[in-house]
Amino acid sequence: MALLLGFVYPCENGFMGGRSVVMEQVKAMLKQLIVLIFYCMLAQQVVAESIVEKVILENNKTVTIALGEWPPFIGERLSGFGTISRIVTSSFENQGYKVTVGFFPWKRSFELTRMGDWDATAVWIRNPQRERKFIYSDAVMVGTQVLFYRKDSLFDWESSDDLEKYIIGGSTGYYHGEIIDQGEKAGVLTLERIPDEAANFKKLLIGRIDLVVANKDVGYYLMNQIFDAEELSKITHHRKPLETATYHLIIGKKNPRSQELIDVFNLGLAQVRSQ
Repeated sequence: MALLLGFVYPCENGFMGGRSVVMEQVKAMLKQLIVLIFYCMLAQQVVAESIVEKVILENNKTVTIALGEWPPFIGERLSGFGTISRIVTSSFENQGYKVTVGFFPWKRSFELTRMGDWDATAVWIRNPQRERKFIYSDAVMVGTQVLFYRKDSLFDWESSDDLEKYIIGGSTGYYHGEIIDQGEKAGVLTLERIPDEAANFKKLLIGRIDLVVANKDVGYYLMNQIFDAEELSKITHHRKPLETATYHLIIGKKNPRSQELIDVFNLGLAQVRSQ
């Protein structure tokens, strides 16, 4: 009986136990194999998605441009949407891109492009705040910011200190140069911003504000649209420019095609200039 018992229990603890160990090893190997297969499939999916995304980006020959009213350079009612709009559009079209243009308030155009909802917006002056969020194209144009005033006010200025006593009309969402914008932020200059740039010149004519800051060409264009000859003769601009700056097309850094589109635009812009 003892021999029988001694034979039975070793069989259960030895042979059967060994098979149990083997089974556990097999199970572990199967788990490792399943995990390996899973990660291989996942890697293949990531690679496939990356290839598809690359192909889509490479074949996406469209671009959307958000603009605002800035006649005579940009305007929804102008021929070809204005001279600068034509340059911007032609620069992309020369590279085989289809362009869609939309008009919004300038601040809205800025935000739509920053978030990547629209590809680009034009045209903008460089400043440190924008450079953190946008990629800039080569210069599209050069413009001069000046101060307009009524001739009967005998206005003159040499430094920013001379401007502190005046009420200055500006435009919502515009960068008016370092002197004006820094003075506004510091609270030493009084700047009244409104969305309608032309309305600033009406306010200037009737004495509600003392000065208007604007691009020189834009200012005279707007006044010729809204004033008669007598009214126009009452306003001029100061000979001293606030700033002469380059204007650019900008694309938000959140846009996955930002560098591609800037490179395409710069190449097209160079061709437009050569023509």
